[in-house]
Amino acid sequence: MTAQVVVLNATLEPIGVASLQRAVAFVVKERAQIMLAGDGTIRSESIELPVPRVVVFNDYVQIPHTRIYDRMPWSRRGVLDRDCRRCAYCEGPGATIDHIHPASRGGGSTWLNTITACVACNGKKGDRTPHEAGMPLRFEPRVVWRREVMMLAVEAAGVDLEALLAR
Repeated sequence: MTAQVVVLNATLEPIGVASLQRAVAFVVKERAQIMLAGDGTIRSESIELPVPRVVVFNDYVQIPHTRIYDRMPWSRRGVLDRDCRRCAYCEGPGATIDHIHPASRGGGSTWLNTITACVACNGKKGDRTPHEAGMPLRFEPRVVWRREVMMLAVEAAGVDLEALLAR
């Protein structure tokens, strides 16, 4: 039971993604209903349900505005995901994190000071800034927001919300 289920508020606004087990609990406790089902069914001694892909809460759930529109905390994985694992110098596959302003010279691990780099470009740049190394960035780093991560998780769950809501 590792499938991801998209969770919508009563207003059909995406709240996030939940595990299949948690989404089924929402439905069984009558807090939500299945809006889109996948293949198969979930059975127990007392209930049989279609496998949910999207559930919608019956009542509006208040989500703190700041929670959805806050910055995500910086993480190595977050930088790799933000940059789609592309090197910011050569646009090839990237697997390392590079500090634009080197950490050894006071550059911190922040969204705007880190990018994804391939091993070759990271080694070539070394302990210099991109300008000093003559290696311009092909794209600029940016801050990642919680809402963006949530929408990417919805997309990764394989649900086209626009098509679903247009019905």
